[in-house]
Parts: sequence; C-alpha cells; structure tokens
Amino acid sequence: MKKSILFLVILFFLPFVGSAQQWQGQFTIDSRAGYSTNTLLNPFSGEWNRSSGSGYGLVAPMGQLSWTGKYYSADMSGGGVFEPYFDGRETLRGGFALMNFRRRLGSSWSVGAETGGSYFSRTLDRGMAWVQPTISWSPTLFSQVRLKAGSTFRGYSQADFIDRFDLYGLEYEVWPTFTWKISSGVYGNMDNPTGNLSFLINTEHHITESLRFSARLTADRYIYELIQEGGGNGPGSPFAGTGDGEGSVFNETDRLLRAGITGRLRLSQSFSVSLNLDHLSLHSSAAEGTPMDYHFSTGVQYTFTPRLNSRGTAQAQWDQREKQTVSLKINYSGDGQLYLIGDFNDWENPGIALSRQSSKSYVTQLELPTGSYEYKILLIEGSEKRWIEFSEDTYTIPDGFGGTNGLVFIQ
Repeated sequence: MKKSILFLVILFFLPFVGSAQQWQGQFTIDSRAGYSTNTLLNPFSGEWNRSSGSGYGLVAPMGQLSWTGKYYSADMSGGGVFEPYFDGRETLRGGFALMNFRRRLGSSWSVGAETGGSYFSRTLDRGMAWVQPTISWSPTLFSQVRLKAGSTFRGYSQADFIDRFDLYGLEYEVWPTFTWKISSGVYGNMDNPTGNLSFLINTEHHITESLRFSARLTADRYIYELIQEGGGNGPGSPFAGTGDGEGSVFNETDRLLRAGITGRLRLSQSFSVSLNLDHLSLHSSAAEGTPMDYHFSTGVQYTFTPRLNSRGTAQAQWDQREKQTVSLKINYSGDGQLYLIGDFNDWENPGIALSRQSSKSYVTQLELPTGSYEYKILLIEGSEKRWIEFSEDTYTIPDGFGGTNGLVFIQ
C-alpha cells in the first residue's frame, strides 16, 4: 500500500516538473489539543470507536502547491500527522497526499481528476488510495457544481486483503456575498446509489477582517443486515462487528447526525488561534436509545506563504492625494482587462474597470471615506474570468477561502 501511494504521487507530479516556476505555495503547521468521546470525531482517525474517551495532542505540518496555465491548473497538498493520546493508547502517526488536476473546456466547464493517498499507523496500520474523475460547471464566478466518481482502496498491514469502494459525489459551492461561502454535497456508493448516503452542508463567514466562523452539518445513513440470533451488525455498518451465528436476517438502518462549529481568530499575518466543537448522535433501528458523543479542541496555526515566482502577479500601489481621494496603480504584465472589486463597491461583479496606462500598468481613482478596505483584482480575457494573485510587495490578508485579499487603509 505504501508503494502504491508513492507511485500515485510521483505519477501526477511528473507532468508539471518542467513548469515549476509557475507554482505558488503555502506551508502551515497545525498544533492543537482536544478531547473526544469517539475516535470518529477525531480530525484524522476516521474510525468508529467509542470504547473510551481520551484527550489528545496534535502536530500536523502541511504544504500546498498550486499551478495555473492557460487551459490547465493543478493543486497538490500533503502533510504528516503526529497525534499522541493522553490515556496511554498508541500514538497515531501518518501522512497524506492529495492532488486535483483540471482542464478548462470553456468559460464555465472543466474536467479533471482528484487522486490521493494516506497511511496511518497505530494499533492497525491502515493505507488508502483513491482516484476520481471530475466534471465541473461554474455558472458564475461565485458558484460551482462538481460531479465526481471513482474508486477508493483500503488495506490493513495486519490483514491480507484490500477493500474497494466505488463512490460518487455531487457538490455545490456558492458565495452569496464575498464574506459568506456555502458548500454542500451528497455522497454514495455506485453499487447502490440510493442505499448508504452521506449529506453535508458547511457555511463559512468572515465576521471581521481577523475573525472567521464556520458551521457544518453532516447526516449519514447506513443500511445493513442484522442476524437476530447469535450475531451482530453485518457488513456496511461502521459501529459494530459482524455476526457469525445463524438466525433470521433483517434489514436495519443506522443514521448518524454530526454538527460542529469552528471559530478562528487571526492574530497576525502568520499566526491564528482556533476553537472547535463537535457533536454526534447515533439513531439505530436495531437498538434502543440514542448514543451521543462530543469533541472539542483548541489550537494555534502558523502559516507561511512563500512567493515562488512573480510572473502573472499584480503589484498594487495606493496614493492618497486628498482627504478622501485616492488613486490606485496596478503593475501587471499580461493581456486582458483588469477590474477592481472590493468593500467599496459591495463586491459587485465585474467591478470598476481599470484604465490601461501602459503595457504594464493600470490606474483608477476613487473617493473613499476614512477606514480600511479589502479588495481583489479580476482579470477578464475573452470568456475567461479569474482572480489575479498579488505580488509580495502588496499588503494582503487571507480571504478565508484559500486565497488572499488586498488591504488598504484610508486616513
């Protein structure tokens, strides 16, 4: 399994080695401490076990690279996990790698593939690898529908077998305003598309420039066979072992409901603190009662964003001429028309058109009251629309959605 995961990573990295000068990257270290009454609520465990609650610590260094060309783009991320438990259980160790490759077909459509792998070692050594072709449709710059389907392989070093799951997912993302993001999805097994299902909805909101809040709700349904005499839950349910006795067989259903909230406060360009709360309840047709579990954690995250190249980036230069009159000059080398979007125009698309001053500069003039303003630069070239990354000389802050916003203060 380790060799399979390494092969997947190398296979998808090779086509882009020659274009490494176009990459942009980010590096983070996530450190936290928490307590969970069910390992399913643990950030990296992914296994059902409510035999005992335990506190835990976590250190997870992660890196991300992204590349964008005229028709192709790719994102790759990977990291390691070191997670000791405070009750003496064996420490969880492991790592993961993910990649998303896309080929743009037009202004709204793209095709691609998602692939990745993970390996975690504790009582059992578990390896996973998956690949899913994808097709995406973006009716607007602020919304996207994505369909993906493919295979996931899971194996344990102590067992001589590998499970295969053929899964599908239908996802939808929308930004009602630039401070709100809503993501939703439905996921299932292609062998029985309407059987075992998972539903997810997640909202993210920038309350202030430094404070971000997110809330999520997940509902899972598992249908399985129950042997009445001498057995237990059969394959398909993650909550108990299999039965080996003989008796009457019934179809039963387990439903999981998970809800969680996360708050993150940015202390500086590099450091932020977070608080996470989760609740889980199990509703089973095969048992009385409603078992409930919970999880909470708090931590500190360090983020570093190196500039791997300056090609295709924009440098913003603000000049306050009078009390409320400011001018903006954008140094950008490329084709297309640039637009300014931000707090000052309620993030309306396409925004304020910038006038081309020369082959490498664009300008505009604004009347702005005293205050601070976040903004982005939009490039429209034919049917293509995309955000322009800022140069390292421009003051920026995270936008909460994987990118950055420019920030300017008007006195």
